[in-house]
Amino acid sequence: MGGDATYQNITATVRPPRCAIFINGKSEHWKAAVDGAIAKASEVWGGRHFLIIPTDGLTIADKFWELLETYSPDHLAVFNLTFNDLEDSDPERYQERKGIHREAWKAEGHPEDAFEDWFTGSADYTRVDGLEISEGLGRQLIYRLSPFHFTQAIDTRITRKSGFGYPFTKIAKIITGATRHMGLVRLPSAIEDPNMKLLVHSETGIVSEDHYADAGFVAKSLPDSYDILEILKYLAGARLASSSDDAEPKLDGDFLPNTPFGLSMLHLGQYYRADRHMDYAEPVVVVLGDTVEGFCLYYSLSRMHEGVRWLPLEWLRASIKALNARRACRERGEREREFTQIESAGRALSNVFYELIKYGHNQKRLQLCSMSLNRRQLIAHRTQIARCSYFRGEMSSHIDCVSIDSVSTNCILRVFEVDNYVNHRSMVFLDGKSVSPFETPSVKNFSNVRLGEHYWLTSLRVEGYQPPSSPELGPKIVKLHGSTTESRVAADGIVYQCPNSMIFSSELDAVLVRPKIELPDEMALFGSYFEAAGVTVKYSDKGKYFMDTLRRFGDLDTLAKFIKSPDTRDILDKFTWTKKQARDIHSSAKPGERGSVIYLGDNSEERRCYLNLNALTLSMGSEESAASLVDDLVGKRIIERGYIFGCQRCDASAWYSFELLSNEFVCVRCGLHQQFTVSHWREPALPHWYYRLAETVRLFYVNNSHLTALALFSLKARSKTAFHFVPEMDLVGFPGSSGKREMDIACILDGDVIFGECKTEPLQAKDVAKFVTLLGMPVKPPSKIVFATTRDVSDPFNAQAQKLGNAEILTGADLMDF
Repeated sequence: MGGDATYQNITATVRPPRCAIFINGKSEHWKAAVDGAIAKASEVWGGRHFLIIPTDGLTIADKFWELLETYSPDHLAVFNLTFNDLEDSDPERYQERKGIHREAWKAEGHPEDAFEDWFTGSADYTRVDGLEISEGLGRQLIYRLSPFHFTQAIDTRITRKSGFGYPFTKIAKIITGATRHMGLVRLPSAIEDPNMKLLVHSETGIVSEDHYADAGFVAKSLPDSYDILEILKYLAGARLASSSDDAEPKLDGDFLPNTPFGLSMLHLGQYYRADRHMDYAEPVVVVLGDTVEGFCLYYSLSRMHEGVRWLPLEWLRASIKALNARRACRERGEREREFTQIESAGRALSNVFYELIKYGHNQKRLQLCSMSLNRRQLIAHRTQIARCSYFRGEMSSHIDCVSIDSVSTNCILRVFEVDNYVNHRSMVFLDGKSVSPFETPSVKNFSNVRLGEHYWLTSLRVEGYQPPSSPELGPKIVKLHGSTTESRVAADGIVYQCPNSMIFSSELDAVLVRPKIELPDEMALFGSYFEAAGVTVKYSDKGKYFMDTLRRFGDLDTLAKFIKSPDTRDILDKFTWTKKQARDIHSSAKPGERGSVIYLGDNSEERRCYLNLNALTLSMGSEESAASLVDDLVGKRIIERGYIFGCQRCDASAWYSFELLSNEFVCVRCGLHQQFTVSHWREPALPHWYYRLAETVRLFYVNNSHLTALALFSLKARSKTAFHFVPEMDLVGFPGSSGKREMDIACILDGDVIFGECKTEPLQAKDVAKFVTLLGMPVKPPSKIVFATTRDVSDPFNAQAQKLGNAEILTGADLMDF
């Protein structure tokens, strides 16, 4: 950062914490676990947008890793089923076990009227299908997600009996301080079908009717007179049908905002990035299937983007079977039976899906995907979905069957407190450290802040600075001076806990943390990235040449454009010609062009080429352009003026800097002092200025680091917020190497880490090996691995590179002008 004071613009956002809840994906009672996780999330500020992720405790499916890394949770929780959860999910087993315990209770002589209380309390804490996150998976969760944590990745364990505590905020504790008026808290009616229950609760949330009683709010379920299919369609996005039912609560425009999930969004808003969100063209994603992975994909993706729906395969099959049966009845002239609730549900959702894309009248389309079905099966089911619709002939052509991998997470929403997501500050930094503490914003939309019960996160975005999400970086950036409040680098900002983990005053101003901020430089960022793997980083020799060259040119853009242009690149080529190239050009040059490039090596300490103005003119096309370029390059000390003299005593020809000359020169080989005359210079009759390329710039070019500069320039052009890079870096202690490995490309593009290899010779399969090792290290996998080359790419190499899963190949045509 240097010793001068700099100003940094910082934007602070106030938001609730984000949490991913893990459930046992192998449990036969996964639906009960999902419903329990929804119930606990419903109680928490911002809980509507928590994710639910299935796992066996050892692994997580690739798509869910993608969701987790995009979502960037602040906390990780595990939901454990207890025996009381079986009362709904497996009533026979529940009653059987309860009966056994009742008989044992009696046999031990306990009073029978005390059994229910004892059994309920015991069953609340007796775990079923307990989920344990393995040590290996826990480490992955830490270095890939960088959540708040102490020694373990999982910081919260919940059951239906015990929910979220600090640092989460219970809605029931802050609802009285809300400035938004609300009346009756509305709950869905009792639902028997497990799939129906999951779909409804995923939109409304669920709590008991007495949950908000202590806060003075009454909660009531919808009356049984409401058709569950009408509720389902409304929650799926259909227009609300008019109803003459005056019973309270009503299914009207106030229903969803006053449901448990609606209240969890108290004074919170959903925001997309304007440069990514195009609502008119974004598809409606329909996840088809009955598995826990399918439902959790729908649930978690729908927390991150609107327009995501779930269609249970069981419902679709039931609807098709019923349609076939009714057609058979018509053909036999028999009376058609009525659809059952489940058969109607599949048809109802199919019609809502088509309504969501405006019946095909705009750019929106339906994307059909599944975690359990292949493409051939999806194509068959696409026809069935269209058949369930009233628009069967039209709907099928508006459904695309896509793979799970192609379901995009590029555009996601974020949740912030309303009117509290753009708090601008300008801070003074000295050597990358803030001079004064940061003025932390507080929540705005509550009449009072209940200290010890209302917590939030402050998220900072520093203009032009976006570090990667690394578990070691947070405390290095946000300096809390002894406070136990943690900080982390999330995918969307640098985050810390507010108001404080220790409440020692009744006044908010006294306990609100105000941290110092430090902005580690690029080398420190990569040092933190590799810290957990025991690898240290430093500039290689090539990296030092690169950085000095960069300093001379001023910035990456100027350097890369100089190399990218064929005219100026030709000048660098001439400076690095071999003796043979220079001799061949000299012998074929026209009389006026001879001597424009001179190679010194036979009787000189240096073996290199020197150029006069004529050489630059031939590259630039005009003497005026060449002269202007010379002035610029000399001013930046990229080239230096001098003369070429030959010694009268030892016959050594050498270049002598203008700065060291008077009316004589000293031979670089024999040391003879002599006055330069016409006999000392080569040609023409009067001496020409000959220009010498700065040694670091020459070494930068002959070591092919110019290709690294071009690749970095190409990547930087994709950046929206910030771009950091460390070129030609040595990784010391890299596994399987003799002490170190070199990384040509190491950059951070909008917070995403990218590594790469640059070659002016053909890329080979062995060039992939380093990155295979990297992907197996305990570091967050790079978002992209880039290979840059000026040569053709062979099919064998291309096949090897694609096995990395995130490789990109840049060729000369992508990087240079010709």
